[in-house]
Order: sequence, then C-alpha cells, then structure tokens
Amino acid sequence: MIHTKPELIPLPHFDDQRGALGVIEASQITGFDIRRVYYLYGSNSPDTERGFHAHKELKQLMLCVGGECTVTLEGSYGRFTYTLNNAREGLIIPAGTWREVQLSKESFLMVFSSAEYAEEDYIRDYAEFKKWLNNVQAINSVPYLTLDRCHEQLYLPINRAIADVIDGNIFIGGKHLEAFEKSFAEYCAAKHAVGCGNGLDALILILQALEIGPGDEVIVPVNSFIATALAVERVGARSVLVDCDNVFSLDVRHLEQVVTSKTKAIIPVHLYGIPADMDAVNAFAQKHNLYVIEDAAQAHGALYKGKKIGTLSNAAAFSFYPTKNLGAMGDAGCVVTNDETLAQKIRLLGNYGSTKKYYHETVGVNSRLDPMQAAVLQVKLAHLDNWNNQRKELANIYLQGLKNVAGLKMVDLTAYTERDPVWHVFPVLVQNGQRAELMAYLSAHNIGTNIHYPKTINQQTPYAGYSGSFANAERIADEILSLPLDAYHTHAEIEFVISKIKSFFG
Repeated sequence: MIHTKPELIPLPHFDDQRGALGVIEASQITGFDIRRVYYLYGSNSPDTERGFHAHKELKQLMLCVGGECTVTLEGSYGRFTYTLNNAREGLIIPAGTWREVQLSKESFLMVFSSAEYAEEDYIRDYAEFKKWLNNVQAINSVPYLTLDRCHEQLYLPINRAIADVIDGNIFIGGKHLEAFEKSFAEYCAAKHAVGCGNGLDALILILQALEIGPGDEVIVPVNSFIATALAVERVGARSVLVDCDNVFSLDVRHLEQVVTSKTKAIIPVHLYGIPADMDAVNAFAQKHNLYVIEDAAQAHGALYKGKKIGTLSNAAAFSFYPTKNLGAMGDAGCVVTNDETLAQKIRLLGNYGSTKKYYHETVGVNSRLDPMQAAVLQVKLAHLDNWNNQRKELANIYLQGLKNVAGLKMVDLTAYTERDPVWHVFPVLVQNGQRAELMAYLSAHNIGTNIHYPKTINQQTPYAGYSGSFANAERIADEILSLPLDAYHTHAEIEFVISKIKSFFG
C-alpha cells in the first residue's frame, strides 16, 4: 500500500454480542510497519493544540478512539483538514507532512508511527518546513528503477519472513514454498503453481513435460527476450520465429505461413506486461492441434478479457527476477497451470525426476524455488495489485503528457480494450534515428532509461543466419526505448521526464 497523500482508510471491525473488535493489520493497511505508538488526550482546558511540526521520513496512522480531533495537514499534495471522531477509520499521514492537531477535553488520539523517536527527522519551524518542502519537490533526477524504495518500505516484513525461514531450518521445500505456491495459484485463478529456479527453467520444464524435443518445432515471437527461444533449443527442438505487430505482440497473421507438420507448440509472450492476442492464438492452436505456452515473465496480474494471464493456455511460465512487477531478491520462477497431471510432471522434472528422496523416476534437473525467495515473494504478493495500479496511473500520465510529441510514438491500445496491461516496461518508439541522442540528453539530466531489446532474436549470435522477414520487429528494436516507470516513482518524477523529453524535441 503506497500513500503519497493523506487518506482516511476504513479499519476492519468485528461486531457481536460482546461488542466491537477493531483490528489494524499494520503493513497491509498502513503501508508501513509500526515501530512506535503514543497517544494524545485533552487537558482540562476546552481545547488543546498539538503538533506544529513535520517529519521528513516518518509516516503515521492517527486513530481517534474517543471524542473528536481536528487534524490539519500540509505537504506536496496541498493542505487538508480532517475531523476524526470514528474509531472505525484511521488517517494515514505520509512522510513530508506538516501537522496541526486540535483536541477537545474528551479527545483521545492514538498515533502509530513507522519509526522510533529521532529528533533529526523533525522540522519544528513552519518557514523551515516550507523551504525544505520546496527543495524536496525540486526534482533533478529520476532513476530508471527504484528497488531501494520498495525494499525500504518492506524492510521489516521481509526481514521477518527471512528470519522465519532461518528459524525453521528448512531451506529446500517446506511450508514457505507451499504457502507461496498456493497463494500465487489463487492470485492467478489457477489450480496449480510450481516454483522453480527462474523463468527460463519454467519454460524448459513446461516443454519437457509436454514431451517436446528433437525434431519438433515451436513458434516464438522474434522480439522477445532471448530466453523464450533458448528454452526451445535447450530441449532439442527448433524455434520458428515470427514477426510482431504494432502493440509488440506475436503477429497472428504470420502463423499460417510458418506452421508445419513438425510444429508442436506456440509461445505467445505478454511483452512489457501487455497481453498477447490470446483468442487468436488459441484458435490457431486448436485448429492445428498445438500446445499453447504463455511466457508471462513480464505480466504478473495482467488481464485478458477479465481473466488473469497464466490461465489462458496449457501452462504459463513466470519469472520473479528482481526487477519484475513481482520480483524476488535473486533468481526465481514459477509454472502456473490448470492441468494437474502436467503440474505433477513439472514438479517431478524440477526435483531430479524424484517424488521420494533417493528414488528417481525419470531424468530430471535441479530447478526449485527455495523457501527464502518464496517467503520474500509471499510478502510482496500482498502488494502486487496496488503496485500494478500505481504503474497504470503513471503510464496514463506518460500517455497523456507525450501524446502530441512529434518524433515520439507510443503504443496505442485504444482498439484493444480486452487487454489490461500492467506496464512492466513503459516503451516508446524514438523515430528519425534519434534514440541514442535522446538517451544521452536524458542521461545528462540524470534520467535513467533502458532498451528492451536492442536486437531481435534472429540478430543474436546463437541465431545468426536465421532466415525470415522480421521488418517490423527489427524497426522496433532500432527505435524502442524504456522510460522510468515502477510502482515507487512519483507523479512529479514522471512529469519531470515528460518535460525533458518535450524540451529535447522542441
């Protein structure tokens, strides 16, 4: 839960004949862990004023459990006044907020804080606060990624989860892995999730479980990360590459041209978190009796016609690489499927071909999601929908702010209402050969960028000499640029990027 402005939030209550029970599930509701609790109450005078200070980093939840309190808050979001008189809701106060509190004689105000007392975090003079706020609001750099902000917010719950794994002394399998597999399957609205070592292994295990190997062919989009094709070659089959369309998805119009009697499967990739055209892919697969394997490495939580990505195929491969929408603290992956037999086979293959220790039924590999990563992912999964919503909000700022910039083209999804992306990457196309120049300009203004991807798969060394026409994908590879966007970027940072792009193009 990310709170960048004050917000009144409902607090869970349970009522029965014994009275009401109120619950504050710390980090799940507040967005921070509670490290300090104090309370304020009215004096014998009719009114008592408190506050008149700000915190640079500290965040708070205020809860009036008796009487009435008036709280005035000011920050980068503006100035607001709240009247608190209901114990069933709390007031979230983000960092960087000046506060003034008015208490009556009957007031009893509980304050839950994200950190213990630290005098250096206080600003006690209003003029000094305004000066500090102006400096904070003056954006002069935007990192491409803000993983540090995520892990700062989740520092305590992640450390508790890791400590719980250590205390349990189970470092392969165990309850943390089982809990995450169950939770992620439920999140995807799927029957089974099987953890593995990484996203590449997830693809390989699916292909092996479907008995795809030497002599077989698998259709793969040419503009994906190379892992999509490498998985096919790793099982001894051959990747058949196809061009992409203008929303970066596998171009279904080319499928009939490449399918042969050797074709056994097709791997649509939900690139950048934008769902592929799954109806068309599945119709083609059904016509030719092919398996469909989703490469969902960048699409955690994306929807196609209201259904979660990962449940629209025989099986889906997810990566939990640290920079993904749902990222581990190292390599990690997962297979999601509704096919129980397939799930059991994938679990067998990823565990040395064994379901019972020292008894091996087939030639397997060691590709298991370890419980340390599973525990971290379980913590982060609770925040994934909120993070994805924040990404969508920031993507919309880009889409509106850059829509009339000559020389820059963005993906247009207005005709694809069935696709609800989660914007793992926010891609733009820089035309007229100006990408390198724009990247250098943004870098000079301390703005990070990236390229996903500078070469199509057929242009990579392992696929040198691959024949075919991939004009659209190759053009995109020459123009594509990823702008800063993750769940912890601020509106002001995105606006700063927009302003610099506009100044570049004049």
